[in-house]
Amino acid sequence: MADAPALRLVQVFTHFWPQARPLRWWMVLGVVLLAAAPLIAIAEIFLFQRLVDDVLVPADLGPLLGIGALFVGLNVLSAVVSGGDDYLSTWVSQRFLVSLRTTTFRHVLALPLHLHEQRRLGDVLSRLTSDIGSVEAFMVRYLANGVGAVLRLLFFVAALFWLQWDLALASMLVVPVFWLISTKFAGFVKDVSRERARRGGSLSSVAEEALASAPLVQAYNREDEAVDGFHRQTRGIAEAELAASRIRSAFLPVVDLAELVGILCVIGLGTWALSTDRLSLGGLLAFLALMGQCYRPIRELSDLLPALFAAAAGAERVVELLDEPEVHEDADARPWAHPRGYVRFEDVTVRYPGAHRDALHDVSFSASPGEVVAIVGPSGSGKSTLARVLTRQVELTAGQVTLDGHPTERLTIASTRAAVAVVLQEVMLLDTSVRANIAYADPEAGPDRVEEAARAADADSFIRLLPAGYDTRIGQRGRSLSGGQRQRLSLARALLRGSKVLVLDEPTTGLDPDSARRILTPLRSAAAGRTVLLITHDPVAVEFADRVVHLDEGTITPAAPERRHPARPIPTLSGGTR
Repeated sequence: MADAPALRLVQVFTHFWPQARPLRWWMVLGVVLLAAAPLIAIAEIFLFQRLVDDVLVPADLGPLLGIGALFVGLNVLSAVVSGGDDYLSTWVSQRFLVSLRTTTFRHVLALPLHLHEQRRLGDVLSRLTSDIGSVEAFMVRYLANGVGAVLRLLFFVAALFWLQWDLALASMLVVPVFWLISTKFAGFVKDVSRERARRGGSLSSVAEEALASAPLVQAYNREDEAVDGFHRQTRGIAEAELAASRIRSAFLPVVDLAELVGILCVIGLGTWALSTDRLSLGGLLAFLALMGQCYRPIRELSDLLPALFAAAAGAERVVELLDEPEVHEDADARPWAHPRGYVRFEDVTVRYPGAHRDALHDVSFSASPGEVVAIVGPSGSGKSTLARVLTRQVELTAGQVTLDGHPTERLTIASTRAAVAVVLQEVMLLDTSVRANIAYADPEAGPDRVEEAARAADADSFIRLLPAGYDTRIGQRGRSLSGGQRQRLSLARALLRGSKVLVLDEPTTGLDPDSARRILTPLRSAAAGRTVLLITHDPVAVEFADRVVHLDEGTITPAAPERRHPARPIPTLSGGTR
């Protein structure tokens, strides 16, 4: 997978601002609280000046009570503002984070299947977690910190100039130094952060792949190789962190030195002003306190640019994911109402992005309710792409597919998928009960319908022999079941859906002939009132078909004459179609 394209900071902000825009007024309120905090701090510093000049220097306790009461009031007000700002900023950041994560997750689920196959799952998970966290830091936390630092700087600088303008000018001499250092530092941080983000995604991918394939890794004694791959990625992250640490170790002392020089200059000038009665002791102490407060936002701003670049590295990976195109649905697409199941391919051509040849080329055939049409051909001939075309999981390059005479591009994707049930080549089962796996097709189905679908798929007998029957938990991907049992559960799930078109994609892969026949025996019953497309290269499966369509290199070939079985009027499932 190629690295995510580099983006400027403005581009990152522009890309994610629509997600943050609904929270803009809460962010404005946060800015108001940020502005209030330095004003309270300035008031406290000037009150401290009065404490020195009116109480400490003349050793007069008279004004102490009033000054003390004001200090307490300002302290309470500061606590309220600080607590409100902290809660509000957390609330805004979490709302933004939840919204962006949900939007991105929904987008990823809507991507065409070939894009899922091209991406490593661990890398996608890393983008959905840590990289989206970087986007939140960029759009909410760092920008809020930046706005707050600018406001504090403006207020404190104004107070400095009001108190003693010549000392204020001297204290500002270090600002260009801060900015120069931070821009140099940001350039280094940008590259290191991108490498760290890339390595983090690779680490998740390596770990996910090895753990998901643990039986294979153990069976072939490849544990050491899996650990070495994990170690390499971990070491890469460590090296990126060390590089960032080396940069910080060179950056921070220079910043500290610049700040120290500025303070020493002000102390020297302030002592001179004190000796010539141009400034009181309280005024000098207040000025030094204000200057300390002033240098803090300057330092924050100098740190902000590298932090933004570091967050942008993760944001770039999220942008790349969001820029992947979803399956297109026309704005005026309408639901497929009352489907009957007539399927027609008309000169259908499909070429996956980046492929050198068509997966399907000028494919034309039709299928009607009550038929079992076998789509046969060698591996790579385009059989599975036919299923993806029907379920709108891949875009057509040319031609059209019609369902009951309606072109699929004019029907909503949701209604099309509701009317087309698929038994996938790779059986997908959830780590939950047998009943929940079958009912995944229709969560509102009652126990009777679930069990009826299991009987129709010849699965009821083995389910009842499981330790807890239909309530038996079957493990991740159904690993506690045999291959044939998993296939029958998958078929039961598709039958429960009651769709008018049923697609079985290589349902007998890895099964012996007897197991294959047992899986396919319910097919004739399922065909009643449905259109069944049986995608296979297994001769045993072809025995159950009414008609055979041969594919070779994405094109229909007249490899053998059509073979038909007499129609058998077998009743369908009760509560079936919907």
